[in-house]
Amino acid sequence: MWVLLRIEWLKAVKRRAFWVAMAAYAAFTAIPAVERVRNAHRDSNAVHALPESWPDILGAATGLGPIFAGVLMILLFAPEFSWRTARQSVMDGLSKGAVLGGKVMLLAGLVSLLMATTALIGAGATMLSPGEGGPGFVRSSDFSYMCGLALGMLVFGCAGLMLSVHLRSSGPALAVLLLYLFAEEAVARLMVGSGIEVLRDVTEFLPFSLVEDLGEDLVHYPGVLAEVNADRAELGLAPFAFLEVRVLAVAALTYSAFFLGRAFLSMRRADL
Repeated sequence: MWVLLRIEWLKAVKRRAFWVAMAAYAAFTAIPAVERVRNAHRDSNAVHALPESWPDILGAATGLGPIFAGVLMILLFAPEFSWRTARQSVMDGLSKGAVLGGKVMLLAGLVSLLMATTALIGAGATMLSPGEGGPGFVRSSDFSYMCGLALGMLVFGCAGLMLSVHLRSSGPALAVLLLYLFAEEAVARLMVGSGIEVLRDVTEFLPFSLVEDLGEDLVHYPGVLAEVNADRAELGLAPFAFLEVRVLAVAALTYSAFFLGRAFLSMRRADL
């Protein structure tokens, strides 16, 4: 395991694409953090402090985090087939399963790195903001939100790993991943617009929709959801309704296991 970790670490840090992608993610995460600090200095009522600001900090990464996880996984793995480094690894004594296992550890490292970048930039910004937060550093709802965001990254990362093994090229794999996002959105609208209750329920379990719900702050903060629904009821609007967090988590883990299983089967049958 330590040998695989060292191999994957050396491959990642020597790739320019890795540093460019991480720098872009850090920049995209820092922009809303800076804006929140500026608002806190301009408006005394806009307090930006922990733990109350965790929903804002994590919310800034819900759209970008999963996509960056999938893109980074593809950029770091798919080229190994065209560069023949995956083939060389097998020739040097590693099994195909070990090669794929190294990529699974790489994925776990990417998810941890993206989460740490989000938390450090967001929490660091609160230190530059006036005002003080409530007691504690992380509440149970905040931790639930963090886990939901990490699971969303895991789903997309596993999908990127599967596409890398199947297509063996970063260009086509990235194209399929990004095109799927638009395709699912179109299909989901058709299913919701059909008026069939079963189809509308199924849309909640589509991969991208599932990741979006895991990154929705109202899912993890039931008190806030109750307040929002109360306001919507006064306006005559239908209340927001989401699946339970544990249901979403099980579905996300199921998708991740399926993508990893498909990648393992493809890797085992592949002629490197």
